[in-house]
Amino acid sequence: MGLGILEDKHLEHVPGTSIFSDDPNAAAQAAYEGIDLSLLKHGTGKNAHVVLVPQPSDDPNDPLNWPQWKKHMVFFVLVYGTVICGALGPLVSADIVGLAVEFNVSIQAMSRALGSALVAALAVATVIWTAISIKIGKRPVFLISTIIMMVGSVMSAYSKNYNTLLGSRIIQGAGQSVLEFLVGASINDIYFTHERGIPVAAWNLALLNGINITPPIAGQVIQHLGWRWTFKIFAIANAILFVLQFFCMPETTFLRSEPELLGGSGNSKENQDTSSFEKHGDSKLESSQPVYRRKTYSQDLAIWNGIYPTQASFLKLLWRPIESIASPIVLWAGLIYGVAITWLVLLATSVSQIFSAPPYNFDSGQVGLTYMGPFIGAALAALISGPLTDFLARYLSARNKGTFEPEFRLPLVIFYAIFGSMAFFGWGISANVQDPWIGPVIFFALANFGITLGASGSIAYVVDAHRRSAEIAMGGVILFKNIFSVIITLFINDWLVARGVLSAFCTVGGVILFTTLLTIPMYIYGKRARSWIHRSMKLDNDE
Repeated sequence: MGLGILEDKHLEHVPGTSIFSDDPNAAAQAAYEGIDLSLLKHGTGKNAHVVLVPQPSDDPNDPLNWPQWKKHMVFFVLVYGTVICGALGPLVSADIVGLAVEFNVSIQAMSRALGSALVAALAVATVIWTAISIKIGKRPVFLISTIIMMVGSVMSAYSKNYNTLLGSRIIQGAGQSVLEFLVGASINDIYFTHERGIPVAAWNLALLNGINITPPIAGQVIQHLGWRWTFKIFAIANAILFVLQFFCMPETTFLRSEPELLGGSGNSKENQDTSSFEKHGDSKLESSQPVYRRKTYSQDLAIWNGIYPTQASFLKLLWRPIESIASPIVLWAGLIYGVAITWLVLLATSVSQIFSAPPYNFDSGQVGLTYMGPFIGAALAALISGPLTDFLARYLSARNKGTFEPEFRLPLVIFYAIFGSMAFFGWGISANVQDPWIGPVIFFALANFGITLGASGSIAYVVDAHRRSAEIAMGGVILFKNIFSVIITLFINDWLVARGVLSAFCTVGGVILFTTLLTIPMYIYGKRARSWIHRSMKLDNDE
């Protein structure tokens, strides 16, 4: 037993467990166990001593072989799209009360249109887009989804009745889902493992602050131009995103085979059918090493690159994110990450109702400004989560005689348990006694601080525990989060009205304490859970 983690009785080497090392080649040692690392490709310049993970092919069109400026250009577009993704949910949350009055519906009905419908569409679309992106690549999926989101935004801007607004949010959710789940996979496509630290941190920060910085800006737009202009501006932002995606973001999906990479030359038959090299000369040359030609810029702009071969059928690909929810680790992460993000939706819904009513009587612009606290809280948490996670891994691995267990990521959830529960209890009490506005805003910031740290720990654990099926596992976590969000947002406002702010948010604080306490058995039995997942679920089967 290592630091309270129960050993597995079935596997000698449980996936995820590894020897911890500050050596930059520790990842390569784990990925290419039993292989002489000197035979593998290394980085260049100051990274000449680093073994590249994953190993790139010899094809210059392999995204891993792209020049750094091209990788960074693609990453900039991905980050811009992530901000767009985060902004869509709370786009008009500062004026939910005014919208309900204008469309002559209850606040609960308006919440369903702005929140529940969006998230429900996002949940269903995530499963469908995941399978489609594996079969036809990421580029066409990004482009089509951006057009869909833009069309939905234009519909919202010119909606004349409640049903049109509801339908437009469903369309927006179908488009938004791609920017929520496919960006991380694209980052993995273009960057080596040793290059991903800053891009992943920047991506997470872009998503969180896309959510938190939108209400202050949108609040000012609503106050001076009206709520319809928020959707018009958002549609323009989508048009800019489409142009950037079309001209600056080539296809990042690329098939490469292990025999080719470890052998140093040659291609498998599968790669011969799908890569972009051409052979020239006589039969003698053709039987030796292939000659690759770099794609031209116009060839990079191709939207259709064919259908990628996979061992799994399309229906199987559709089922995998749903199947992954049966993983104990995915289920636990869904309860931590999914429930936490849903509570942010609850907070955002209540902010407008509380601050637009007496004694605050805030207008939409002032309501939007209350989100500056959460913006700062989330930013601080995002900045310290990476170093804190690395410190915990290093410290606990040293205590465990140099062996790293993914469960060493879980202590980060303690901060969520403390700050999250404190924030929701405090928000409920402060809003109930109608403290000066600074009181509820501080608790709003604390909630975002704690939730960001808890989400970072849970996501890091899922990725470490499902090393070879991280994208499928994360798809399951996001799916669980969206399903839970749909259920909660369907009755959030009625619940607030019926139970009152104090009772509702104290209940949330209690739920946070309960779900975070589940981290204790997850820590103790996590290694056995990883063994069971590997033996029974086989999520890491090659596609």
